[in-house]
Amino acid sequence: MISPMLSKPAERLPSGSGYLYEIKLDGQRTIAEVTKRSTLLYTRNLRNVTVKYPELAELPDCLQCKNAIFDGEIIALENGIPSFELLQHRMNLSDARVIRASVEKVPIIYYVFDLLELDGRSLLRVPLTQRKELLAKNLQPGEVVKLLPFFDSRDVTLRKALDFGYEGVVAKKRDSLYYPGQRTDSWLKQKFQQRDSFVIGGWLEGGRSRNFGSLLIGTYQGKKLHFRGRAGTGFNDSTISMLMDSFEKLKSTKSPFEDLPQGPKGTHWLKPKLVADIKFKEITKAGILRSPVYLGLRNDLRPEDCTL
Repeated sequence: MISPMLSKPAERLPSGSGYLYEIKLDGQRTIAEVTKRSTLLYTRNLRNVTVKYPELAELPDCLQCKNAIFDGEIIALENGIPSFELLQHRMNLSDARVIRASVEKVPIIYYVFDLLELDGRSLLRVPLTQRKELLAKNLQPGEVVKLLPFFDSRDVTLRKALDFGYEGVVAKKRDSLYYPGQRTDSWLKQKFQQRDSFVIGGWLEGGRSRNFGSLLIGTYQGKKLHFRGRAGTGFNDSTISMLMDSFEKLKSTKSPFEDLPQGPKGTHWLKPKLVADIKFKEITKAGILRSPVYLGLRNDLRPEDCTL
């Protein structure tokens, strides 16, 4: 298995002929290992999710070669725009009958943007533009499998992404090699919304169902988890019920946060195993989120992946 290469956050993307630009999709990063007879799908943390997306059984029919390994993003569309909240309805399913029923209710698309291996030959040390050319020749788009387009102009891409309501834009050096699991300056991302993934380290009692009030969330600096605030909005009764059931196996008697050894009355500590997507207005100088809103769990990410 190959861990996906990652992009670094940037306040402003570089421009020039040395870069190409892609729309940043709000979905689940997915590697696909495909032969004429089989498909294996797995996420950033190498979790097998093949059974969750039965419609991607069409991938072998899209091959124009014997076998290949693709990098891409699985998305669900809402009003023509990728919606991670909608995709959550697919990501967290495990029952085969429910998954089959969800195919029509929450259809997905797999946008492929990179080719990592072709007929047993590794392409990790082949420049990006050549990988793109080989990808276009060896993957025929299907009903749910698409090629992600790329563009030459930073400003045009940013403007179109903003106009259509996409999450952001990624700039990639045309000659960039593929470094599995690493963030390098070769790939940079600019987001239009403040949003990131945070570790759930506890919860605070409140006035909602099951006595729930808010999540206590943090990020890692090295091996230490640092407190980033409380997320108390973005929940409904079913979300709270799902979270509280998940918390049962993660109860802890001590704080996982380096800088929050004690919490207020009604605090329940948890082992730092769950990751949540959170949107927010800004991060204060003290490192605390302003107006955090819970979006959903990320079972495709490891807690240690959550850093500022």
